[in-house]
Amino acid sequence: MIYDNIIILFSGATVGLILFQTIVIAPTFFKTLEIENSRKLLRIIFPKFFIFIVLINLTSIFISVIGGINYKTISTLAAIILIATLCYFLIPATNKSSDDNNNKKFKLLHSLSVISTLIILLLCLSQIFLIVRPTEEIL
Repeated sequence: MIYDNIIILFSGATVGLILFQTIVIAPTFFKTLEIENSRKLLRIIFPKFFIFIVLINLTSIFISVIGGINYKTISTLAAIILIATLCYFLIPATNKSSDDNNNKKFKLLHSLSVISTLIILLLCLSQIFLIVRPTEEIL
């Protein structure tokens, strides 16, 4: 039971991180800093953002294995790690397309990253439903 709660906590931390990054951090940078400075800062933060998502969910997989949590949970965590890793490796190509003023390629890569992050968010939210036991077991 304690392992379940830790996984839910880590999933919630990932949800919070994604929401904070996309709702607070990125828009604030673009509103308060000149475009060039906000771009520089976001280029430093976004790789760390995806690395942190990977680390949180790798820890969750480790805890799941120790706690004997079901394979659906472990599979979902593995998918989150895979998607976040792919997003991490998309960053240099996205930055290069922006630097080269290749708007079509930038929009494609950026959209892929945004959609992938949304999928990660939804997968983390789904953890609650995958982990929570039926009512009779809770009582």
